[in-house]
Amino acid sequence: MQALSNTSRIIADELRKAERSINLATRDTAQFLLTTLDATEVHRLSPAMTQRTVKAVVAALASLVEGQDHMAMRAHLAAEKVGRQLGLTETSWGEPTPKPAMGTLGEDALVDP
Repeated sequence: MQALSNTSRIIADELRKAERSINLATRDTAQFLLTTLDATEVHRLSPAMTQRTVKAVVAALASLVEGQDHMAMRAHLAAEKVGRQLGLTETSWGEPTPKPAMGTLGEDALVDP
């Protein structure tokens, strides 16, 4: 059981790292969009000149948000479900608070829509 608990901590840590990476990428991409729009305004460029860039960055942001949805809503819930089935407690996840959030959603919420 100790090996299972250790493995669950590693998985939870990797899940946290992945979520943080997506958050940082979303923040940096949004900042790039703002900088691009500010530069367009400051230098009085035609919006048509930066339209392709803005469109591509907005699409990238949408992809990152979708990725965050997959990590936070699907990977978290799947890890939680498996952890409960294996008999892990919230302390098995390596923090005083459960990670993933154990017991916050009903079993029917674990079903992929």
